[in-house]
Amino acid sequence: MQLPLLLDRAAGESLTDQIVRQLRLAIEQSLLAPGAQLPSSRGLAEQLEIGRNTVIRAYEQLIVEGLLETRPGAGVFIAVIPPQKPGAAPALRSTGWGMPIPASPILALPRGAGRARPAYDFKPEGVYAPLFPLKLWRRLLIDQLARGGASGLAEAGEAAGLPALRSAIATHLAATRGVRADPSRIVVTSGAREAIGLATRLFLRGGSLAAMEDPGPASVRMAFDSAGAQVIGAPIDASGLDPEGLPSRPVALAHVTPSHQFPTGHVLAPDRREALAAWARRQGCYILEDDSDGEFRYEGAHPPAIAALAPDCTIYLGGFSRTLGLGLKLGFLVAPPQLAEAIATTKELLSSPPSWLEQAALAEMLASQSYSHHVGRVRAHYRESRDALLASLKRHFGEVSYSGEASGLHLLWHLPPGVPDAALVEATARRRRIGVFGFESADVTVFRASLLERRTLLLGYGGLSLRQIAQGVERLSEAIDDTMDDPATDVSDYLVSVPPSLGSLPRPGAKVRLDPNFRRQLALAIRPARRSIAPLHGVKPSVGQMAAVKHLYGYPIKGLSAQPLDATAIRTGQPFAHDREYALLRPNASIDPVEPQWAKKGNFAMLMLDEGLARAVTHLDSRTMRLRVEGPGRRFVEGSLESEEDRRLFEDYFLTLLPNFAAPPRLVRSRGGHFMDKPDNVISLINLATVRAVEAMWGAAVDPLRFRANIYVDGPPAWAEFDWVGQDVRIGGVKFAVDRRNGRCGATNVNPMTGARDLDIPRSLRTAFGHKDLGVYLLAREDGRIAVGDAVALPNAVMGLAPASAPAGAFDPSAHRFICSGCYFIYDDRLGLPAQGVAPGTPVADFPDAWRCPDCGSPKTTFRPHMGAARREA
Repeated sequence: MQLPLLLDRAAGESLTDQIVRQLRLAIEQSLLAPGAQLPSSRGLAEQLEIGRNTVIRAYEQLIVEGLLETRPGAGVFIAVIPPQKPGAAPALRSTGWGMPIPASPILALPRGAGRARPAYDFKPEGVYAPLFPLKLWRRLLIDQLARGGASGLAEAGEAAGLPALRSAIATHLAATRGVRADPSRIVVTSGAREAIGLATRLFLRGGSLAAMEDPGPASVRMAFDSAGAQVIGAPIDASGLDPEGLPSRPVALAHVTPSHQFPTGHVLAPDRREALAAWARRQGCYILEDDSDGEFRYEGAHPPAIAALAPDCTIYLGGFSRTLGLGLKLGFLVAPPQLAEAIATTKELLSSPPSWLEQAALAEMLASQSYSHHVGRVRAHYRESRDALLASLKRHFGEVSYSGEASGLHLLWHLPPGVPDAALVEATARRRRIGVFGFESADVTVFRASLLERRTLLLGYGGLSLRQIAQGVERLSEAIDDTMDDPATDVSDYLVSVPPSLGSLPRPGAKVRLDPNFRRQLALAIRPARRSIAPLHGVKPSVGQMAAVKHLYGYPIKGLSAQPLDATAIRTGQPFAHDREYALLRPNASIDPVEPQWAKKGNFAMLMLDEGLARAVTHLDSRTMRLRVEGPGRRFVEGSLESEEDRRLFEDYFLTLLPNFAAPPRLVRSRGGHFMDKPDNVISLINLATVRAVEAMWGAAVDPLRFRANIYVDGPPAWAEFDWVGQDVRIGGVKFAVDRRNGRCGATNVNPMTGARDLDIPRSLRTAFGHKDLGVYLLAREDGRIAVGDAVALPNAVMGLAPASAPAGAFDPSAHRFICSGCYFIYDDRLGLPAQGVAPGTPVADFPDAWRCPDCGSPKTTFRPHMGAARREA
């Protein structure tokens, strides 16, 4: 290390004191970093051409002051924690003149730093790393080094880019985008942002007028604002930017994303491309056509680029980050003929060309058609990813509304009724390490506040595998449901009233008034049973007996009482007959009451939100569709569900049971399915042995009707139903596929007989087992009929199993693992968290109150005992 020490032998100060003073100042001003190694005394003496003893005396003085430290066998180092000098730091010497301020405003970049990276990151700009053609790229790099590496790396290239690459780009654009450009009009850049910066520097200054899409990329607005320009936003609709919304006065630059508008994903219609070009010529405006997603078109032919229609007034921006990788940093622009030289000169003044080696490799990749073949493979993969995202959204959120699916690497999801606003969903998701993005966090700027900003999320599928997409959406749905089930949640946020159109609208009005009893919820204690539990509903423990159907229940109206059945018809792929076919729609729910679609449960009156419904007992005659509802004081209402007049009577009656409602609920019918908590035609099954095992563990009686299942079976071992998932079971004469486990919701917390919120079953299940699943969902594979008493033929894999008291991971008071209910991070107190200063053996209860989960930032109060590995360790 060469130390910046200047010694003056003519000064009255000794050389030792000069070294001490200069080193002390360098340390105090952080010119020498803590922990940095200093030269040896011999080496510094040779550097300064002085005696070694002079250096040794200086070092010893600084060691005494605590500024230096010695390490045996290593040398002299700057102290890692140098002593603090009392008093304020010396002020800088004033010159008498004020320092200049930046000519352009300094703008804060969006997106907060320091966030933990989500496990499922749906960021809009993500690309899938395994798609990068690593072997091909390695071969191309080696070939270019062998051909001309010495001269290519030794010489400064042209500022506009490697001629071979510019020529290859021109050929590629002519074939794929219809843009015919001489290579002299092409400038290689590090991406779209540099290209926008070049255009901004050339054409914008204080007082200039610039236009962009509304909503549009925040980075573009920041670039325009930094030049001091006045920026206006042009409205977007399903056909892209509307030229009618552009000003009729001179505009210097107009930025558009016609291939996949950011953020809506709309494609600019061909007639609007022509209208935009005509407007630009009239106003003397250059169009910045950002075609970054131009390679990804999944349906139909791609409209011609604006640069192909109007090369005289269009600066075309393209790149390779989406097709190859964000780290490659290679893009380009195609300038109008009259601007090519000016842009190339500006580029030379502001920045150097990209690396010769990457340019040469990419030129060869384009010329050899390897790039075209790669893009074809990538496009097919991303189409499959898009399909997986849409399928997952429909599986967990019903008939979803979205835009931007025809191209690009993200789509804009319009949040359905029963899901809170985008900001709340984003925050809820991030606590579970799921990255979904509202306008602000996705770097979107808006000029006019609208419902679009409040009720949409950007979901990018480029950076995730198919499995990650499915798991991420499933976890997002669970996070929303879990938050709604949490008694600490303000359910008003889930009952937002959304108009049918996505136009401008004011902020939401008054929130829904909730029954204060909703806040009253007692935790279910986890403790060993001290007594045996009485048989449930007359069903005795069934060790060794044949598995059979003990109960069948239908629920004609979602959220109301169960109706016992002796038998029922089953149809292939259909739900339980007349099960949750009707529902009570909340007065402010944004669902079409005539043709209601499946929606999240917060849109409906149901027991988990409205305990008063427990006082109503319903009975439906499925042959005549006549419903009888009995309530308190032997009051009842009876009528036909096919009659509009009778349904109004039912609605008025239910209002008497729902004092927190401002208006009667709407009794609506699902014509194409049922109002289950999941948007598919599943039939729910509960194993009574599992319920008894839970009772024995908790020491509390649990009414099986809390789980609101259709089929209750007895005979299989406790928890054996989890082993059936993915297999077929035969009940009576009907074959069912066991689709998945059933995650319990807050509805189980309410006693169906009394309406009392006396248990917290989902949280208790998660505490005991690390999950909140109990029961399974079935899919009917055959037509037939099932009845109480029918035998249940179990899958071969579970035949002959002995009864089990709990699944793997049962509650064990001596376990040392704790799980974060926010993100499922597992802490083992035997290991501690050395990176956070938590010593081994420290229980969660002893963490400081300010401690936060290292993955999602949740407080220590969200941690629960986790027994996921207890049985395996035993």
